[in-house]
Amino acid sequence: MWSRFSVLVTRQGLMVSPWAMIRSIQIVLGFLTGIKTTIRPIPDLDEIGRSAWAFPVVGALMGILLLVAHSLIGDHFPGAVRALLIVIVWVVVTGGLHLDGWTDCWDSLAASVPQERRREILKDSRLGAYGALGLVLLLALKVAAVADPEFPLAALVLAPVAGRAMMVIASYGSRHGETGMAAVFISGLDPRSVKWAWIIVLAVALPAGIIGFVAVGCAYLGAVGFKRFAESRLGMVNGDVIGAMCELSETVVLLVFCVRW
Repeated sequence: MWSRFSVLVTRQGLMVSPWAMIRSIQIVLGFLTGIKTTIRPIPDLDEIGRSAWAFPVVGALMGILLLVAHSLIGDHFPGAVRALLIVIVWVVVTGGLHLDGWTDCWDSLAASVPQERRREILKDSRLGAYGALGLVLLLALKVAAVADPEFPLAALVLAPVAGRAMMVIASYGSRHGETGMAAVFISGLDPRSVKWAWIIVLAVALPAGIIGFVAVGCAYLGAVGFKRFAESRLGMVNGDVIGAMCELSETVVLLVFCVRW
């Protein structure tokens, strides 16, 4: 029965059934958030790479959740407290997954040590001074941006979408190690995933108008710039770097919406 509803894109030779699309979203939801999903058969990292087109879809679901949180909190709290509570919800939904990558990256990338030592620091789960500083500044920027009285709610949806879209777009074709989660994930990415990541994030940016497209463009430049910086310091991209690109892209989007044009 489902074959009647299959989507066939002849030019790209791609056939995706509704069940396959739902499975991809479930896979990414369990991979990128703290929401646990039961999937059989259990996906491997290569399948996660092939499901990467759904990264911004999960970002949109997160954005909707943030809008609901904002609506429930309403005017019951001062602006700064409301913003802090929304960012807390944001962190809880992701389980702090990408924040961990952000802190690990800054402990490693900011260190004045040889490349091999930086890679060792990247694997160290302990939080160092550079990582702690980076974490505080990042969260402070997010809270301050959301607390802006003129902050548009559309940005609450666009930011998580852009962050997860840039994980796909900026990661594609990156240098990676011979083994590890990031190596398998990046190897599983294909041009179609990148294309759909662009389509989805630009579609979400459309209601915000020109500033939405500017925010996406700045997020892309920030993610690519950070990736190249990491490659120059580490010689590769790993999971921490990809997570850090997500956090950076989200924050850039929020900041662009706070600019007084």
